[in-house]
Amino acid sequence: MLSLLLRPLRQTVGVLMANDSPRQVAAGAALGMMLGLAPKGNLVAVALGVLLFSLRVNKPAGLATASLFSWIGLACDPFFHRLGAKLLRIEGLQTHYAWLYEQPLGPWIGFNNTVVLGALVTGLYLAYPCYLLAHLVAAKLQPPVAKWLMRYRVARALMGIDFTSRLGAAGLEGGS
Repeated sequence: MLSLLLRPLRQTVGVLMANDSPRQVAAGAALGMMLGLAPKGNLVAVALGVLLFSLRVNKPAGLATASLFSWIGLACDPFFHRLGAKLLRIEGLQTHYAWLYEQPLGPWIGFNNTVVLGALVTGLYLAYPCYLLAHLVAAKLQPPVAKWLMRYRVARALMGIDFTSRLGAAGLEGGS
């Protein structure tokens, strides 16, 4: 139970203290932003979630960003609906939409839903600016904040460093 309550704090400390490069943090944030904007319950959201967990990106940054953008996405639903409706009305794409819908997983993709299509296009449009912004923030803040957090026993305990260092001191590590 305590582990469940401390998980968000541990993930936040994990983003700041991970040995991931700023590129990995930024890529996780960009994927998390796209996942957060996408309505859930369709193949687009599932594919973005699989990408987040299978690529070498910072997962806590992606999950935190997905949580934040889920709330933002709810507020942007009317905009996504209008954008998706305009995209679905493009005459040249009607045959492609029909072909995609007739495929075995076509209805589950959700491109016939205006909000799903609008959110996906918006997420793709905002992915690179989100990546750049997250890269700048991670490159500037991650090293000093990680150094500052390492001074505190609570941060080291959240990351499990104290436990693993005790194992190493006791000679219980593999290979010793």
